[in-house]
Amino acid sequence: MKGPQKHFSILNELCSHTTLVRVFYLNPSLIRKTHRWLGLIAAIQLLIWTGSGLFFSIVPIDDVRGTHLLQAPAALRLGYVRLLSPSDLVAQHKELKMLSLAKLQLQQRLNTPIYLAKIDDKLLTYNAETAEKLEPLTESEALSIATNSTQLLAQSATWVTEVDPGSEYRDGELPAWKIELKGVDEANLWIGANSGKVSAVRTNTWRLYDFLWGLHIMDYVDRDNFNSWLLRAFALLGVITIASGLALFFISAKQRKRAKTAY
Repeated sequence: MKGPQKHFSILNELCSHTTLVRVFYLNPSLIRKTHRWLGLIAAIQLLIWTGSGLFFSIVPIDDVRGTHLLQAPAALRLGYVRLLSPSDLVAQHKELKMLSLAKLQLQQRLNTPIYLAKIDDKLLTYNAETAEKLEPLTESEALSIATNSTQLLAQSATWVTEVDPGSEYRDGELPAWKIELKGVDEANLWIGANSGKVSAVRTNTWRLYDFLWGLHIMDYVDRDNFNSWLLRAFALLGVITIASGLALFFISAKQRKRAKTAY
């Protein structure tokens, strides 16, 4: 292609792009149609964001977490226990020799002081008075912990070793005991089988909160990903919808001003 013809072609292309931009930004009809369809697509999710946000702001987070159902169990006092030192524990259990201090905890399981060690994402439990390695809680022990932790009556206990994605018990200690409680809110206590700790309380209020949270962040399975592309896309869509609405407002105002001037 010769020089003048090439330059003319490039100029023509630029002019066509400029024309398209002007048509889009200066054509109120096109902006109205774009705004209408964008609004229709975004309206449902915007309504979900607003409604779920209203629920989150009204319901106290302690009611969601079920802490009002719990009571503090009796605690052991240091003057009434004979604790072994971590060095004595390591002397009897060589697998703990290279364990970092941050992964060894002193806790209480029922009426027994325990050392809780985390090795390769597994929890090992040792009697802090005798250094005996302890087995996971039995059903009767789990029910005893439930009785000491809440005034609600326990009606069943289920041994759980794994949970499905999106389960009401996520990122908690496994294996665990699921204790179903009697009451109107269908509460479940989740107790870590090794630590003996109440890891979570799940009620119908929490399940509703969790369902709305999944809709709010648009993660409908795991309900814990706040950075999904779907969420980002709808957030951008909401911004574009608002921006097109503002553009319509100023264009319409300008047109009304011109109409008054013409008269």
